[in-house]
Amino acid sequence: MRCLLLALTILLMAACAPRPGGIADLERYPQMAAAYLDPARAQVPLVGAATQQGLDEDFNQRFFAPWRQERAGLSAAQAFWGLASYGGRQGYAENLQPLDAQRWTRLVASLNQDAYPSLARPAISVRNSALRVFPSQRPFFLDPRRPGEGYPFDYFQNSALWAGTPLFVTHVSADGAWYFVEAGLAAGWLPALDLAWTDDEFRRAYQTGRYAALLRDDLSLFDDQGAFLVQSHIGALFPLAAEEAQTLRVLVPVRDADGQARMRASLVSTRDAAVKPLPLAPARIARVADAMAGQLYGWGGLYENRDCSAFLHDVFTPFGVWLPRNSSAQAKTGTFIDLKDRSPAEKRAILLREGRPFYSLVWLRGHTALYLGPDLESGAPLLLHNLWAARTHDWRGREGRAPVGRLAVTSLHPGEERRDVRRNGFLERILGITLLPGVEER
Repeated sequence: MRCLLLALTILLMAACAPRPGGIADLERYPQMAAAYLDPARAQVPLVGAATQQGLDEDFNQRFFAPWRQERAGLSAAQAFWGLASYGGRQGYAENLQPLDAQRWTRLVASLNQDAYPSLARPAISVRNSALRVFPSQRPFFLDPRRPGEGYPFDYFQNSALWAGTPLFVTHVSADGAWYFVEAGLAAGWLPALDLAWTDDEFRRAYQTGRYAALLRDDLSLFDDQGAFLVQSHIGALFPLAAEEAQTLRVLVPVRDADGQARMRASLVSTRDAAVKPLPLAPARIARVADAMAGQLYGWGGLYENRDCSAFLHDVFTPFGVWLPRNSSAQAKTGTFIDLKDRSPAEKRAILLREGRPFYSLVWLRGHTALYLGPDLESGAPLLLHNLWAARTHDWRGREGRAPVGRLAVTSLHPGEERRDVRRNGFLERILGITLLPGVEER
């Protein structure tokens, strides 16, 4: 009898235990954006042709803005913000052990602060790279014992930067191995060999006015002789040199032996690239999004993956809709509907009533998502977002994480089937909805 009671107790505990990992939404909902298209509106443009042309022109202005600069656009305090943010905090190194004081001293010295700004030169990225907060590839973690800290949250990782991005170089590190650059999307430290200097002739030739946007990740580009040029991703743009029925001829920047930018032509299939801007319709957005389906989470573009805001920037690039790099700035792009003081039920109702599927963002502090619209079967509002984890709490109230770690379709209640995830916890944190530019034409 004692053994039977013990066995029953173990079974009961197992039944009540939280799921060992992940969330049920990943199994409950098809993980492709196209599954949530309204057939009646899938091909209907979300904005008028004139509005989209204006959005695309604005995109190009922002993308090429660094080449119109004559001097640094950031003060020393803005460029070296990492000093104020992390200088007084105990960091942890790649071995998850406390960062020693000597290493921090070397990092500070590498900034070459007294000379800033030491350069004013236009350039272009020739490799996929990472904009760093300090001129170092080594990470800076906060206490790995805390939930939501440690790997993959390297706070020196600012943003991924795809090849072919115009830059303005304003500073060089003390060892000459890194340059501080300003791009239209973000600013930070870039390895010296990842950029090439541009002269007036190159910049005129590169700004053709027509650009090809990639529609597939990990796409290798080769020149006419079959030599590898670069492997790039959705979100990258290249000037269009010629257009045929099934191929686009694009111009790819490369670095010569003197560090100068040169252009090499590459043929790309129209399955893998398209002339920007693509028609801004839900079915087209779903196609681009689904080319990234299931992609692993990459804080700040770590490993050339994407976080929540990077996904949104890249998915709208082929449509000529410019989104800033971080979630709070994206929330201010378009018409913002404040939900801060609304109840969970009110937030859900307003999203269903006011949100425009495939063209509205849902914002939480530190996170953002694309609103897909209501589930066609249940009517529940659904989101597409690159989500690291759902927040959990054990019976003592200690916070933890239920990892997701990828681009996912979820409800407004991710993980709430688990005993350790608080009911309405995600929904309560939603602060607003952003109707993207041009949505007023509705």
